[in-house]
Amino acid sequence: MMRSLKFAMLGMLTLFVVACTAPIMQVESQPFPDETQNLSMDQLQDAIIKAASSREWTVKKLSTGKLMATYARRDHLAKVEIDFSQQEFSILYVDSTNLKYNGGTIHKNYNRWVNNLKVDIQREVAAKIAATS
Repeated sequence: MMRSLKFAMLGMLTLFVVACTAPIMQVESQPFPDETQNLSMDQLQDAIIKAASSREWTVKKLSTGKLMATYARRDHLAKVEIDFSQQEFSILYVDSTNLKYNGGTIHKNYNRWVNNLKVDIQREVAAKIAATS
């Protein structure tokens, strides 16, 4: 009886852990609107940094068209690389702490954070385009 109970508890724990994870979200080659061609790389970078900062990501410039963004919440940390040109952008996983990263899967919160960042980048770039038109 005790052995059956242990297996049942182990099964439930496994289901709980699996339910908290999902395939890792990689935003790859997300196109910008054609009008982005009218923005300089500096203007584009400013829009991306503003979008990230509004969600409390810390951003560091690595080179032209390449940023490192870090998000820390309680004891969780996510680090992504944001590559961009005047045509497109990508948000790629770099590292994490306490997000159950396991090769191709990660805690669902990571995907939510990255999706929010993607949407905010699109919104800020659109606003920058509108402001320069």
